[in-house]
Amino acid sequence: MIMFSRALASAVIVLAAAIPAVAQDDVQTFNAFAVVTANGTIVRSAEKQVMVVATLAGPYFVETDEGPQHGGRVSCASSARIDQRTRQTSASGACTFTAHDGATAWGDWDCAGYELIGCRGTFKLTGGTGRFAGASGESALIWRPTAHEFRKQLDGTTLDNATGIVLWRDFKLKGK
Repeated sequence: MIMFSRALASAVIVLAAAIPAVAQDDVQTFNAFAVVTANGTIVRSAEKQVMVVATLAGPYFVETDEGPQHGGRVSCASSARIDQRTRQTSASGACTFTAHDGATAWGDWDCAGYELIGCRGTFKLTGGTGRFAGASGESALIWRPTAHEFRKQLDGTTLDNATGIVLWRDFKLKGK
């Protein structure tokens, strides 16, 4: 019983450390990442241009002095435009983070880069619930796909299933 209590206490401490709590007017800076699966549809939008509309979802981790700590799950919506001549990509979307305790945070992002390589841009926190209610913040955002699986559909669209990592660098989180 004592070992179970110690294990439970350790788990609570790890979870508390994994999800930054924000006090009023307190700014916390941290890095985080998510290992995601992306599923979307590719549609031709011009002669040498395609649009990809996708969702990215998976667990997210907050980097701590003790290594990455699992913080919960993230789901993101994405709309990307790809120039097939230059392979340049511009994308934007929104994400919802759900922490282990049920608190949620959401925000908008945009990025630019190259098809199949990924993109870099900004993320801005736009709201939240629970302990994230009234919080604000922003960070650099980096999306790096690692593998793609394309499937051509009879209607001319292509399904894209990808895996990859989303990074939030120097995230500055401020309480209400």
